[in-house]
Amino acid sequence: MENRVLKDLQPEKVFGYFEEICAIPHGSHNIQKISDYLAAWAKAKNFSCTQEKCGNIIIRVPASAGYEASPVLILQGHMDMVAVKEADLAMDMEREGLRLRVEGDYVFAEGTSLGGDDGIALAYGLAIADSDAPHPPLELLFTVNEETGMDGARELDVSHLTGRSMVNLDAEEEGVLLVGCAGGASIELTAKPQSAPAKGAGYRVFLSGLQGGHSGAEIHKNRENAIAVLARLLDGLSKTVSYTLCGFFGGSKDNVIPSEAEAWIFCEEDPAEALSGQFQEIFAELSSKEPKICFALAPASWKSEDVPAISADDAKRLLGLLQVLPFGVVRMSADMQGVVETSANIGTVCIKEQISITCSVRSMAASAKDQLCRQIEILAKAFGYDVRIHSAYPGWTYRKDSPLRDAMLRIYEECCGAPPVVCAIHAGLECGLFLEKMPELDCISMGPDIFDIHSTRERLSISSTQRVFACLQKLLAEWK
Repeated sequence: MENRVLKDLQPEKVFGYFEEICAIPHGSHNIQKISDYLAAWAKAKNFSCTQEKCGNIIIRVPASAGYEASPVLILQGHMDMVAVKEADLAMDMEREGLRLRVEGDYVFAEGTSLGGDDGIALAYGLAIADSDAPHPPLELLFTVNEETGMDGARELDVSHLTGRSMVNLDAEEEGVLLVGCAGGASIELTAKPQSAPAKGAGYRVFLSGLQGGHSGAEIHKNRENAIAVLARLLDGLSKTVSYTLCGFFGGSKDNVIPSEAEAWIFCEEDPAEALSGQFQEIFAELSSKEPKICFALAPASWKSEDVPAISADDAKRLLGLLQVLPFGVVRMSADMQGVVETSANIGTVCIKEQISITCSVRSMAASAKDQLCRQIEILAKAFGYDVRIHSAYPGWTYRKDSPLRDAMLRIYEECCGAPPVVCAIHAGLECGLFLEKMPELDCISMGPDIFDIHSTRERLSISSTQRVFACLQKLLAEWK
């Protein structure tokens, strides 16, 4: 690979493979190339490999000399990333690789998300297999489309695996050993709006500058949802200015807290003063936690006869629903201090032939997850929307007896001088689905520091990547 940006970083093979992975477009549901890359890599190294129909990859790496009798250890990660970019970036993430940069201790991608979760898991696995470091028999399990419903984990044929101990490398905080996670589900709300004539001049209303982030890992940070805030702004406008709504767009994925949203309206009078007044009230309320929130109004070039608008009743129902749908933390755990039990996120909204809203629900308690889904269903139907609940996945319950966890606790303290924090995460992990298929599976989840995942500010710590890799190598050397 020519002109490598990460060529001077250590461990050389970890960052070398990470850069190769980043050069291949691998957003969710765009995974064929990365799956084929992994299969070709295994073939070139003469490793046995299974490429499942869905794209999952299982690579079997023979044990180092002296480790042949050791139990098989599974190293697991997912090969898809949440592919988001800055609105004004001229880049096709379906076809172009990431533009990596290094600044101080961080690797990031110019204008886009990095895919550090979980590209670094793939890089760790390939680097270990392509080294002389001692290790037991390994199964490298790389799944597809984790970010949009854990499809690969759902479709995995576990008969391809012989290991019953697994290190999931999808965590994003060094010094934290995950031993449980929330279950979740995705919800799609749809309605067919009535059309209405649009009058006056066209305007585009922009709301941006919010922090956004991961709807599981960062939901406890009390960040605002751009879709809900813009709905509030437009609802306030309707009290003083008559307008017709012809577009509302926001968010990228149901599991990402949206940082910006946009609406298209037609007005017979200039809405600038009224919108500015509404926004100033909202800014005064939210600026302490969303200091960069901003609003813009721009005239549109299209004519009213060229852009279909929705009826006033449909607009009222949409803005009302977006303001009452739950988002953020719903309830904290009563058993684990500081851990979110249940949450919701309004992920996307779009008006085309129909109005479509997607939400994500998570909970450590299956009954609470089901009840929150039911609450959203009741609300949506009361506003005239159809509801589809899908992509449900189970949580991962803490296992009292875990030799793998005990080994990593000891090793981490030996390497780093202090034991890791053992906890559960509110974000969903594939471990819950694996355990549903293999109840005897002993697993942990760990990883290096990755900040602002699923956003254009995402960055991977170089020094943390080095330390976590050293711990992983020590675990493999002692896994007998």
